Amino acid sequence: MDYSTDFPSLPTASTKTVNSGQSAWGKQPALKSTLVTEFIKLSANERAARGFSKNDGSVPNETKKSKDGSLSIMITGKQKSVTEAQGRLIRELQTQGAREIKIPKEHYGFIIGKEGSILKKLENEFYCRIFMPNKEDNKDFIKITGPGNYADACAEKILSISSERSKQTSENLEIEKQYYPWIRGAYNSNIERWTENGTVKVNIPPPNVDSNKINVTGEKEAVIKVVNEIKKIYNEKREKVKTVTTKIPRSQRRFVLGNKGSGIQDILKNTDCVIEVPAEDDESENITIHGTEDKIIEALSAVYTRATSIISTEIKAAQWLHKYLIGPKGATLQNLFPAREKLKIEFNENSTIFLEGPPQEVSNAKQVLNDEIEKLLSTMDSQTIKVPITYHRHLVGKAGANITKLRDEFDVNVVMPNENTNSEDIVVEEVVKKMENEKSRDIIIEQRFHKNIIGNKGESINKLRQQYPSVSIGVPDASSKSDIINIRGNKNEVDKVYAYLSKLQKELIESNYQESVPIFKEFHKHIIGKGGLTINKIRDETSTRIDIPLDGSSDDKIVVTGKKENVKKAVDLLTKIQNEQSNIISVKVPIPPKAATRFAYTGRRLLTDIEKECENVFFSLQKENNEKIVIRGPKEYVGKAEKLVNELLNTLNEQTEEAIVKAQPSFHKFLIGKAGGKVKKIRENYSTVRILFPDEKDEKADVIQIVGKKDEVESVKKILEQQIEELKQTVEDTIDIDRIYHKHFVAKGSEVLKEIQSSNGNVQIYFPKISEQSNIITLKGSKDCVESAKARMEEIVEDLKAQVTIEFEIDNKYFRSILANRGAAIHDISKQYNVRIKFPERNAVDEVNKDGKNLANIITITGNSAKVDDAKNDLLALVPVTKEVNILREHHRSLIGRGGEGIRSLQQTYNVNVSIPQEVDQSDVVVISGIATKVDACIKDIEERIKEFEKIAADRQLRSYKVSITVPSKYHQKLIGRRGAAVNDMRNKFDVQISFPKDGDTPDIVTITGYEKNVHECKKEIENIIAELESMFSQEIELDPKFHPRMIGTGGRSLKKMCDEYKVDIRMPSKTDENPSLVVVSGKNEEDVFSCIEQLKIQEEDYIELLIERGQYYTPTQTQSVQKTSSSSRSVQITGAPWQMDNEEQFPSMSSNSQTSNITGTPALSGVWGARLSRTSC
Repeated sequence: MDYSTDFPSLPTASTKTVNSGQSAWGKQPALKSTLVTEFIKLSANERAARGFSKNDGSVPNETKKSKDGSLSIMITGKQKSVTEAQGRLIRELQTQGAREIKIPKEHYGFIIGKEGSILKKLENEFYCRIFMPNKEDNKDFIKITGPGNYADACAEKILSISSERSKQTSENLEIEKQYYPWIRGAYNSNIERWTENGTVKVNIPPPNVDSNKINVTGEKEAVIKVVNEIKKIYNEKREKVKTVTTKIPRSQRRFVLGNKGSGIQDILKNTDCVIEVPAEDDESENITIHGTEDKIIEALSAVYTRATSIISTEIKAAQWLHKYLIGPKGATLQNLFPAREKLKIEFNENSTIFLEGPPQEVSNAKQVLNDEIEKLLSTMDSQTIKVPITYHRHLVGKAGANITKLRDEFDVNVVMPNENTNSEDIVVEEVVKKMENEKSRDIIIEQRFHKNIIGNKGESINKLRQQYPSVSIGVPDASSKSDIINIRGNKNEVDKVYAYLSKLQKELIESNYQESVPIFKEFHKHIIGKGGLTINKIRDETSTRIDIPLDGSSDDKIVVTGKKENVKKAVDLLTKIQNEQSNIISVKVPIPPKAATRFAYTGRRLLTDIEKECENVFFSLQKENNEKIVIRGPKEYVGKAEKLVNELLNTLNEQTEEAIVKAQPSFHKFLIGKAGGKVKKIRENYSTVRILFPDEKDEKADVIQIVGKKDEVESVKKILEQQIEELKQTVEDTIDIDRIYHKHFVAKGSEVLKEIQSSNGNVQIYFPKISEQSNIITLKGSKDCVESAKARMEEIVEDLKAQVTIEFEIDNKYFRSILANRGAAIHDISKQYNVRIKFPERNAVDEVNKDGKNLANIITITGNSAKVDDAKNDLLALVPVTKEVNILREHHRSLIGRGGEGIRSLQQTYNVNVSIPQEVDQSDVVVISGIATKVDACIKDIEERIKEFEKIAADRQLRSYKVSITVPSKYHQKLIGRRGAAVNDMRNKFDVQISFPKDGDTPDIVTITGYEKNVHECKKEIENIIAELESMFSQEIELDPKFHPRMIGTGGRSLKKMCDEYKVDIRMPSKTDENPSLVVVSGKNEEDVFSCIEQLKIQEEDYIELLIERGQYYTPTQTQSVQKTSSSSRSVQITGAPWQMDNEEQFPSMSSNSQTSNITGTPALSGVWGARLSRTSC
């Protein structure tokens, strides 16, 4: 083989010569060095001396002396060190000179600078010393010493600074502060105008500075111009300004001031008058107006306009009414006031509602709220019962059972106090007219998400309960392992809470599709099947979650959750089961073309109305060529619903009328009547009319729709409007109370006064002004409310007259515990007994007074003589106690819980401290500290928990029964099933644990653990399976291992198909088997086994032939032949290859510093990649 003939060379191209000193990558960028170099060159005349000081070593320098006497110095080092060395060398080596310059003394400060900063900078920059004259010297010369040229430059710089300052000037003006607003201008407009070009600065002292000097600084011309303008404003206002005083109530001052004083700035801008408003702590109601005579009236009018543009008032409303006035998520309030941009409504904790806004809006809002409060009071009531804290737990019952029973039996809402407040008040809210629209729903949310619903310390769920006060949300305990959350209460609010939780669940679990299937309750058992077999089968086949409502639930719909296509499949299966088990029928009613348009607008709501009327039917819309209504349900109900739907469609098909009536959503229940009585009565008289009330969640929740014949619709509309008007439909007295008691009523934000108003129909109470020196208090409102308020005020005054003060001691080490939660318990005692409780100061020292009492331990209670002792007893009950309880050590771990969860819940629930001994202490004593009642309740809870632990331990013992069974290892895989499906089915079926041997265990032993009965049943099941497998006919067959993958198929499909077709079991060899070709075929029928084997042989032969055709398979004979041919193959002779060449040009060396080049001495090119480094180089 000739290399040059078989592999001809490519055409040669000229090679560009590359400079040996530069690589193809280009010149590398230089890195900035931290070292700098400076040169100093001094001529012979400039040198101060011929000597040269020794280098101190801080920077390296090199010195060179020339024959002409000049001196050159090179300094290298870091910038800072080089600069310092340069300055020192110039001062030492260069001839020094002195200069004197005359500068006005008033410019010295600008040359020296703050703390001498400018002076130091000049000295460093010009290598000079600058000597400033002392204050006591009469000289105005500045002396500069340093190198001649540098001293000249320094002098020139100082003169330039002085020259610059000579162009500046400063003026001080003594002007009274009352004229400053005009000088500043509205929104500082004058100041901004004067200083905008930067040539002048105007400094006007602020109101809190005791100075009348206005300073103007800047360029002379600009300063003179500004000073003249200021003087002009001052002189003009001093001559023409008049002053007027008017009274504005303190509460309205802020509206005159405006946001950040914008109100008075606007008045100044528009009227050129200054408004002087008293400070916040000033009780005066006088507002002073300064201005010219022609503008002052205009300013006064503007002040009155701003003061009266916004008013505020308060309405008395018991605290329990607030949540009903606000409504869920503010829905009720929004419906009452759909547009309230300028109206501010605040619900206060002192049983008042604060209103602020334009007078007309406030007046209207007050009337609307009063009407709503009267309506609520006519339908609802609230009572507070005092129950000792000790009995609260018993009242609630286990898991709230007792309190729930009370709520259900008497149709009331019982509000228990917060445990942290230690309050004895239990509020019972009763609906006077029983609500008929209550319901209960269950929602399944995975337990791992329950903590998200509850929130940190229950914040989220408490917020939800506050938004929907009529709803009870039951979240299962963590120990119950339940996913079901129960929601019970008002029908509409239950639906809203359910919708909220569903939405939250969807956010937590992405891509979950959910659909509700209307299944009548009597067929739920068929859906579930025996032992849940049917529903479990549907769940497994469709990979969906199917939630069936509880027996006590009023909801018939089954919720299916999962992927959309799987959910649709599950819904079809559930519907099919119901149809097979019942007389459920479906009827399709076509919608006439004329009625289609009207039906599209209100159809769904009309169907919902009929659905409620017929009860056991469900409607759905089917869109084909023509839209149809599908009615599903029992035959007798479907017939009635079909009749009503046809009547509705006939009405819509004819000439119908639609009308709307607007009414506050809170009026709707009165318009509907109890159990829909009023609406039914109207429909009896007007049969074609349907009245559609909106849901609370609708955007137009105040719009009621009326559909029917024209004349009947108009009649019904008039009836409803009259009812709404009916739903929408004050004596003055005085009381004489000594002025010394007035403060008690208005102290602490008028807390006592607001409490009287809220409990007496929001009666208006007016106290006399301080300046009037009167005892007469005026009350306005209904007669009964006024009389009741007067009686209450007289009672409070009598209490104040009968007050006494008692002292007693409590060890101050307990104060922190008593005053926990910001003194909530003390606050409750004070409120309950109407007393004042005073504790010693924090810094009080342990000193004993003359009565032998420790001053740091004395607590004082002031109040009515009949109540102070009770208050004292309640206060003493707050002193913490310590009790011990014996608990076996084996239960300590369970009591503590996972991560301390159990012990933490006890401490949070009862507000106590629970101390469990360490294991090394070998002690059974658990110590509990806290308030006596709480400690007792905690001990009782612990005892109940211990009983539960003992039950769990006993159950665990029963579940630990264990049996071993011998099963040949060849059948293990059969018992386990694909991906453990078979063994998991047995585990679930018998509620046992089945363990197969691991490496090192006895290979044929299978262990079953669980309840004894279940274990034996499972054992019997396994023995039956093994017996069935043993009874099968088995035949061994050898199949080429290369055929095994084809035989098994993707995901085992081919193998499974073969097994199903011939009703056999095929066992493939494992990796550890000696014969990898051995396959075992087993079956009940011998003929099926042999048929399967025959088919496998045929498939193997076909596959091997295919491999042979492709050249991918060799028999042993062919393999030997290939090896022989390979060993006897001839060697190929190659000539003319490059590596056989001797000429450097024919086959050049890859290295530029080759041996040949070195010998000849010819310089070698480095090549485009640059020269290689020599391996021997250092």
